[in-house]
Amino acid sequence: MARENDHRLVTDPGHTLANGDRFVVDAVTREGLLVRRVLEGEQLAERPVLYPVAKLATTDLGYAVTGHTGQGGTVTRGEAVFRGGEPREWTYVALTRGRERNTARVIAQARAADPGAGTQADPELARADLLRREHAGLPAEPAKADLDAREPVAVLADCLDCEAGEDSATEYQRKSMVRADHLGLLHARWTDQVKTADRDRYQRIVQEALPEEWRGKLSPQATWLYRTMKAAELAGLDAAEVTQTAIRSRSLDGTRDLASVMDARMRAMVEPLVPLPLSPWTERVPEIADPEKREYIRRLAEAMDERKERIGEHAAQVQPEWALRALGPVPDEPGQRLDWQQRASAIGAYRELYGVEDQADPIGPEPAGSSPEQRAAWHAGFAALTRTDTVDVRALPEASLWHMRDSYKAETEWAPPHVGRQLRGVRLATEDARQLAIRSQAEAKAAVDAETADRHTRMAASAEALQDAYRRIEASLAEAVVDREAWEQITAGPRRLAVAADSELRRRNPEQPLEPLRSAEPRAPEGDEIIKPPVAAKPPEPPEWVTQLAEQRRVFQEKLEERQNVMVPDEDPDYGFVGQAWPWQERDPDAILQPPKPELWPCAGIERLTGYEMPEMEAGS
Repeated sequence: MARENDHRLVTDPGHTLANGDRFVVDAVTREGLLVRRVLEGEQLAERPVLYPVAKLATTDLGYAVTGHTGQGGTVTRGEAVFRGGEPREWTYVALTRGRERNTARVIAQARAADPGAGTQADPELARADLLRREHAGLPAEPAKADLDAREPVAVLADCLDCEAGEDSATEYQRKSMVRADHLGLLHARWTDQVKTADRDRYQRIVQEALPEEWRGKLSPQATWLYRTMKAAELAGLDAAEVTQTAIRSRSLDGTRDLASVMDARMRAMVEPLVPLPLSPWTERVPEIADPEKREYIRRLAEAMDERKERIGEHAAQVQPEWALRALGPVPDEPGQRLDWQQRASAIGAYRELYGVEDQADPIGPEPAGSSPEQRAAWHAGFAALTRTDTVDVRALPEASLWHMRDSYKAETEWAPPHVGRQLRGVRLATEDARQLAIRSQAEAKAAVDAETADRHTRMAASAEALQDAYRRIEASLAEAVVDREAWEQITAGPRRLAVAADSELRRRNPEQPLEPLRSAEPRAPEGDEIIKPPVAAKPPEPPEWVTQLAEQRRVFQEKLEERQNVMVPDEDPDYGFVGQAWPWQERDPDAILQPPKPELWPCAGIERLTGYEMPEMEAGS
């Protein structure tokens, strides 16, 4: 491939040498190369021309080009290499250049330099030994699968998550208008104002509760004390009462850091508790003496409540993937549609507040207690996700709490085992067996003596038998993974209620020792050996843990069918049933890996201030 222009060199009639021209070498001479230019449609020029030796310094090998160089052309076969950091736009180009085939070569694990001291064997020695054994028809040395390497499809998914394109001016304007009242922006202003008011109020509560001799300036550890007091209020407790209880629980004599001691005592009472459902921001405006500042905070609260409501309306109109996965399709009945929309607003508000982008997991894992506000917002989203927001464990009698707590064991003991590690190992072994069969068949054809060819033929047959056995096990493990997802979705609400009941019992009975909740789910089958190679013509026997998994799946399917047949009766006996007691939304196997990201419409206040009119958008646009 030429890398510079030269109008003096005529490569074919009507064309001179240009940067990017590709050539096929016909012959090598002392003066240079006899080449013919590659024309449109991969045709070659009729006559060869001399490509001088002096020009080889500005010439690249033409059998492989970068994706950026080849993005405007078409080749017979495309081979693209990915490391995981390539943007989505380049990925599309690199995988669409070939007419006959496009292959993605993925580097699943980057090899880091070995910092260990001492000499090491040359990797070429192991490679040479592997080639020698392959040519001789001997089995390769057993090697364990590298379970730290990532799946190629996961690396490609990272590429699809990465965007490098820039928005047009109109698109940038539209997004700026939409994000003018983004919850992350408004909440940052809200937090800046409210935290100062809360800190002053908590400081006043602590000073009033302390004995006269302990009053004064607290250490910087008071920051964590005030955070715990905030968590207590979000859990429905009175901050003043919790502070007085912590001070009276034990003597303060010998205390070196008063704030740390009080914080430790309060955390023992507060940490087991689950936050109460969050009220609207307009009901959380603190009492502030400055009327202008209070009015500013009130307007922020109104804007955030209005944004949260619009998020639910937008989700009902556009039906993004995260909402469909979390809540299912939007109901047609107006009352049910409104309920769906309100739940989507709670989940969508948390996603926007804390930057959750995952489409498969709507709200992500529960945050740590270091951020009480985020934890409370997560629980509000989780309650909407699992329909547990209508249950207040603080109003239930202790008998009901004990029953809910004991249900944790019943909900976990029918869980299917987690077999992700085994599934990964089987898939890696399947690919190894496939490649071994291909190599053995090729070696059998190239063997120079009958004995070596026979060994290669037997090895190819063994590898094909292994491949078939691995695929059967892989199908079983994949079904077990789907079972696990179904169990997690069906039991998420009951398990969360059991944890909430356990926390409430600990709060009511601080002196009673309670055993921690323990999961009764069966452990995943163990075994490093996936399957034994076949002996002669006998098919390979699956390992014992595969048989155990089949029995566990049978028990789970019976329990799942039993759960799906339980219906919730309506209050009106003539109406029938409301729906399933434990609904489960199956994932769409044809779901888009990276769906588009539709934007909200600007709020009315932004449109009035700027005179900007949002164009009408259809659902899904």
